[in-house]
Amino acid sequence: MITAGEPLIRIDNMSKSYKMGEVTVHALRGTTLRVNPDEVTVILGPSGCGKTTLLNQIGGIDSPTEGMIWVDGREIQGMNQKQLTNYRQESIGFIFQFFNLIPNLTARENVEFVLEYVMNLPSKEVHRRAEELLDKVGLKGREDHYPFQLSGGEQQRVSIARALSKDPRILLADEPTGELDYTTGKMILGLLASFANEGRCVLIVTHNKEIAKIAHHVIYLRDGSVLKEEKNPNPMNIKDLEW
Repeated sequence: MITAGEPLIRIDNMSKSYKMGEVTVHALRGTTLRVNPDEVTVILGPSGCGKTTLLNQIGGIDSPTEGMIWVDGREIQGMNQKQLTNYRQESIGFIFQFFNLIPNLTARENVEFVLEYVMNLPSKEVHRRAEELLDKVGLKGREDHYPFQLSGGEQQRVSIARALSKDPRILLADEPTGELDYTTGKMILGLLASFANEGRCVLIVTHNKEIAKIAHHVIYLRDGSVLKEEKNPNPMNIKDLEW
């Protein structure tokens, strides 16, 4: 565990390369950065600049070709598969752009699936927690609807409830408003900002420059490298955000 004043996420000189036939693709190049707890951090850049690759390294989905990653004082790239699974279960909540809900499960069942099969909680607690989380994201009364019966914003809120079900220290959001209209997108961003105020670290990857205005920390990526960083002690209020 980190001590007060230390970054929650620390990345030093990290690179990631992929072989595609005879060609080597450099997704990340010598990335070094620090991310503090209790903040909204936005990773900003165009498509193909390495944003999602960086998120996957932090989330333990993929491993770097070179460099080091520490999260909450733990060295991620040195973990075996069992340790990585435990790390993802205990510390990371993923919010995907395309929701990734199970289509033949209701909103409640999508959240219960994680609580029961990943967290291994008893049935009574699973049902209570799922109801509580869906209420928290504004879906009270919609619990028994299937994904096809929900709007895009409602599906995204189910995915957020599912990510929160593990009570993670870190929320990783990959283009969380990319498939949403303006009003719904602002509501989702407001939810994410509120979770940072509750003590979580929220990382949002996006190509939308306006979203960076709500962040405490903005990391600009270009061609797999950190171009620059900005700190903002007074992020814009969500209600004033326009794009």
